[in-house]
Parts: sequence; structure tokens; C-alpha cells
Amino acid sequence: MDPQEVGAWIMANMLDTDAWDRATDQKQAVAVVQAERNLARWYPKISPMAVSIVAFQTVWELQGVDPALKYQKHNVKTVSDNGESISYKEEERPDVAPDVRALLGPTAAELAEKEAAEVAQRQYGGALV
Repeated sequence: MDPQEVGAWIMANMLDTDAWDRATDQKQAVAVVQAERNLARWYPKISPMAVSIVAFQTVWELQGVDPALKYQKHNVKTVSDNGESISYKEEERPDVAPDVRALLGPTAAELAEKEAAEVAQRQYGGALV
């Protein structure tokens, strides 16, 4: 997908464009490619991907470049310099942009896990009580 097309959609439809605006043309192009690659892996049955979906994921990828969000991705809650302490939280920043998840739902891997869990719980010839 053309980064200019994605950029035009972002500028016309999103309020929080700071991550896109701060990125160089090269970084924008790489973010679009990375978003498309990730979306193709997470949602393999959806092709071609809509510009809006790629745009949401592209901005999410660029926001993840922020140093504070890099720490969050690695479960770091707080960092202290003099005391040299690091505290971790329970969950990390999700890979899929919240807007993408709201529009497309769970990823293919999440659906496969759910199906595997349901198959494991089935009892043929009766029912679990």
C-alpha cells in the first residue's frame, strides 16, 4: 500500500497524528510495510486490507517507537536511576492496535487457541457436568 495514501487517510480521519507527523518519510514507509505484514499474519483471511485498518495499525506501530512505550512493551512499570530499581507490571502493550481489534476482532492465532480449548473440553457421548 502506498504510504502517501495511508498518510492522506490519517490526516483526514485521525486526531492523534503526532507519531505520524514526527516520523520521517522513510520511517513512515517502513511503518506502513510493517503494519501490512503484521496485519496479514494476524488476519490472513482479510485481503485486501482497507486503508483505514492499515492506517490505524501504522500509527500504532509508530507510537510504539516512543521510548516510554518500549519500556511498557517489556512490562516495565517504573524506572529509577539513582536507586537502580525497575518494577514490572502484569501485562504488556498489545501488538494489535485497539481500533483494529475493535473492527476486526480477535486475531487468527487467538481464534485457533479458543478452538483448541473448546475441542479439548468436548466429551463425546455425553456432556461435562
